[in-house]
Amino acid sequence: ALSKVLDAEARPEDPPYPDPMIEARFRTTSKLFQKSAFVAFAGDHLVGRASFVRNLTGSNEDIREVELAVHPEHRRRGIGRSLLGAGLGGIADGDARLVEWFTSDRVPASEVVSLRAGAKAGLRMRVSQLDLGVIDRTLMQAWAATVPAGYRLEWIVDRIPDRLLEQALEALRAINRMPLEDLDMQPWQFTEEIVRDWERTRKERGQTTWLILAIQEATGEAAGFTDVVFDARHPHQIDQGGTAVDPKHQGRDLGKCLKATMVNRILADLPAARFIRTENAGTNAPMLAINVGMGFRPAWEETIWQLPLAGAKRYARSPR
Repeated sequence: ALSKVLDAEARPEDPPYPDPMIEARFRTTSKLFQKSAFVAFAGDHLVGRASFVRNLTGSNEDIREVELAVHPEHRRRGIGRSLLGAGLGGIADGDARLVEWFTSDRVPASEVVSLRAGAKAGLRMRVSQLDLGVIDRTLMQAWAATVPAGYRLEWIVDRIPDRLLEQALEALRAINRMPLEDLDMQPWQFTEEIVRDWERTRKERGQTTWLILAIQEATGEAAGFTDVVFDARHPHQIDQGGTAVDPKHQGRDLGKCLKATMVNRILADLPAARFIRTENAGTNAPMLAINVGMGFRPAWEETIWQLPLAGAKRYARSPR
């Protein structure tokens, strides 16, 4: 019930997620992420929640991911600060350097709290959505037809086959070239263990992943990729994952070709889909240009905030 209230505040244009989908999201676990959670009740009603995630993937393990949310009718009562303090109390000094969280400008209270806590806005991202009801299908067909000579596209559903795993890992690492702006963060590692865990957890949540790899025929190198994730129980929304092209293969319109090929498959196989949503750093001009050309329009803005662990603990202990 709390999730539905929070989702309606952040995305009022969307139908609510069905209960089994929400439950699967909460119950799925991973050995690569250690999670603790705290909740706040007013009588029998859940009015706040917080989760604290320790990353065990071998990269950025000194950052703790925090999600903190309070029911709109119960804010400004110290519930969020109490939840934050409960979670931070279990993080020993030296186990983490930073805490990090996302906010949306559709929930203004989240930015107010972030600034009050002394956090730094590390990366501001534009969330854009593509309305599939008005997309230029002729343009998408034209873009998809421009597979450069000497390249092929490999279509993958859910599990990357062993024969393509090395190329997929190579392609995914291109994400580390995306602008980080002021985020204090190291490049992410991509290994077979990590990717196979992603595949397992998405399956347990009931999600489907579509991935397209661009392969250079002569070398067998991965030149680029794009992927989307969706849940058939909530067909309204398709989430764009990453899209990247290796610098050695740029200048051939591979990015356009990959994204248009994906859109055409969505239009053909997922007729109930209404929006594709994607996030881009404001400084990622090449990808923004492709998205704008496809018809993506700004929907809202999200911000990744970072705060030293010691500062977060001070804020949690401070009087309201």
